[in-house]
Amino acid sequence: MKAGPIEIGTLLSNHQRFCVPIYQRHYVWTRDKQWAPFWSDIRTKAIERLAGRDRRFSHFMGAVVLEARGRFTTTRVPSLLVIDGQQRLITFQLFLAAAHDYALTADLADTAATIHAFMRNDERRPMEDPIVEIHKVWPTRFDREMFVDIVKGDRPALRRKYHRWFYTSEDKIYPYRTVPRMLAAYGFFYDRIKYAVETDDLDDEFTTDSGDTDSASDTTQAEQIDTPNGRTRLDAVWRALVEEFKMVRIELEDGDDAQVIFETLNERGEPLLAADLVRNNIFYRAEGANEDAERLFAEHWVTFEDPFWSVEEKQGRYKKPRLELFLSNFIAGKIAGDVNLSKLFSEYKAFVKDVQYRTVVREVKDLATHGDTYRELVERKAESVLGRFGRRLLPWDVTTVFPLVLRLWQSEMEEGEKRRSLDVLLALIVRRGVCGLTTKNYNKFFLSAVADLDRNGWSADRLVAFLLEQKAESGRFPRDDEFGKAWINKPAYTMLRAGRVRAILEEIELAERSRFNEAVSLPRDLTIEHVLPREWAEHWVLPNGTTRPTELELLQAEWTTEEDETTVGLIVRRNRLKESMGNLTLVTQPLNSALSNGPFARKRGVLADHSLLVLNRVFTRHESWDEHAIAERGGNLFQTARSLWPMPRVSGGGA
Repeated sequence: MKAGPIEIGTLLSNHQRFCVPIYQRHYVWTRDKQWAPFWSDIRTKAIERLAGRDRRFSHFMGAVVLEARGRFTTTRVPSLLVIDGQQRLITFQLFLAAAHDYALTADLADTAATIHAFMRNDERRPMEDPIVEIHKVWPTRFDREMFVDIVKGDRPALRRKYHRWFYTSEDKIYPYRTVPRMLAAYGFFYDRIKYAVETDDLDDEFTTDSGDTDSASDTTQAEQIDTPNGRTRLDAVWRALVEEFKMVRIELEDGDDAQVIFETLNERGEPLLAADLVRNNIFYRAEGANEDAERLFAEHWVTFEDPFWSVEEKQGRYKKPRLELFLSNFIAGKIAGDVNLSKLFSEYKAFVKDVQYRTVVREVKDLATHGDTYRELVERKAESVLGRFGRRLLPWDVTTVFPLVLRLWQSEMEEGEKRRSLDVLLALIVRRGVCGLTTKNYNKFFLSAVADLDRNGWSADRLVAFLLEQKAESGRFPRDDEFGKAWINKPAYTMLRAGRVRAILEEIELAERSRFNEAVSLPRDLTIEHVLPREWAEHWVLPNGTTRPTELELLQAEWTTEEDETTVGLIVRRNRLKESMGNLTLVTQPLNSALSNGPFARKRGVLADHSLLVLNRVFTRHESWDEHAIAERGGNLFQTARSLWPMPRVSGGGA
């Protein structure tokens, strides 16, 4: 490779194009991390220039790694692939575009023309495609249209096209957080340049105001710009970049591995997401195999450019973009093994090496197909089998089942088998949750199911057989007797937490509605109501007739689990059952507040008058509400629960 320092102006004045490969990430620089520090450096150099001090040191802006693209011809502008450094190059162009447009606004046409020469190639020289080759920097397809509109040098046209992000009463772009990244960067630099030229911001080296403000001095724009001082200030600002800033230009030669250099520069310092590195690796291999990378990107990879995939979500202890979570689940499902999410790029390279897709096209098609499944699963919007499963699974937070679900959904099972398989998995998760069984090692457990299905064939019966064979605490399937005992007796509210209890009761409510009930969806703000309240001592008599247990008896009940006919034993039993499924129901938040800790007669009347839920009709049929009624209702609810989350059977066989 050839490497050496070069001024930004020299780099951009050469008749050549810097083309960002389609698989590189979008423009991602932000104000606080990059634009503001970059502007601060520009401003410092501009102050030095205006003060006439000896400028001994250039400002270093990192490296740009380039690779020659195609053979030289006299009919087109020479082009170079930007292996690394695209964010810097694009930022330079956006800054120069802002300076150019401000110069036009200030009636400094000659200055604007000089600046434009660092953004556009000489149109008098040969070009095969002038519309494209005129631009010195050519970003990815995702950013390209807006970039071209910005660097075109027509701010009025830019404002007309992107009017939704401009203030109507002034020539200014909205705050950067609400605006597309490139337009926001351009607007940020335009405002800073305008402020620097029209105020005394550049007069004092020790000025504490960095220029990160939109206020203006008493001097009007016309007064400032009509003086030589205005032109001088503007020249100091834009020339600071092209004359005082340098990069190390690294140009690869035959034999240099661009991908290895790219990974060395980026993975170790982690300025790129692992997903960016994966994408770069995929399309680098596609180009190396002479596959049509442009077509591959447009037809199959473009789905992953949707903003959906950039949203961060939690999976275990990690919070990562959805694309990275998908990739880890995809690999785990394919290899039936654990994936280290913190080493995702290395894991993907190892996976591709082992799997050895015959073509990159096959690889990306496989990713896209599984990606569609993953999106439907985690988006949870579709009224499909997969969308409904995702919604039902959400309260249980068992994302470790995703690798198995991805493989299952892409298997050759018929749709009915797939639906049955998802129901079985959900029944396993709900039953184990209600029984208080551990979720530890779920990742290994579900991956072992993938391995078993790979060995023995993908079918719903084989999945059921595998699950029923499990004897260890980490994966066994609770039978009906264990499920029913836990349902009636265990303190579900404290053990499962409110979100899961609410999800269970909502499913039971919908299941118990008959064809005569109105088809009304449940409100989203339903809350859990303890019919026998958690603070019951004042109004709720114990079975032995005790009306007000003493403070000592209530305290003693917290120290023991023994249930007997003594007052303390009865308190222990009541405290357990009040948290069980038989005592819990759903009400709106206002109704919950109205019910409070009052006596049952009052609660029954309020529920009868105001609740439309089938779940709450039972309370109108009871004169009193006690431990016996709670256990009876728990048993009745269990019959519905057992049908919603049934014990599976292998077709034609027993459990």
